[in-house]
Amino acid sequence: MGYDTDFLRYLRKRGIISSEDFDIALSMRKDTNVSLGIIAVNRGWLSTDQVKQVLALQREMKIKFGQAALRQQFLDRKQLRALLAEQKRVNLPPEEILVFLGRLTHQQLLNEQRVYARLSGESSA
Repeated sequence: MGYDTDFLRYLRKRGIISSEDFDIALSMRKDTNVSLGIIAVNRGWLSTDQVKQVLALQREMKIKFGQAALRQQFLDRKQLRALLAEQKRVNLPPEEILVFLGRLTHQQLLNEQRVYARLSGESSA
């Protein structure tokens, strides 16, 4: 999955979201996730053939897409940082998807994130 679901589990356990909301958020996150390869092609930094080569190396070496693209010298570090920043900007986290869907308000999300951070800090101390 690639996404830390602890915060969503916390929201579900507290009754802030339902099990259905939890599943919807994760499903939508997966369905709407824009990959680095797509972003790189859209920017004209990689061809589709290069993306296929990167994906093959990624699978073979069990490394991240960006690492594989750097290893093949299809991208430089500056380009990879730009792609990662754009990916982070365009891919909403599941909890933001729930706000978008109206399952919780932005203020509820902020409040719960504060409480969760405080609780997480206490449990790791």
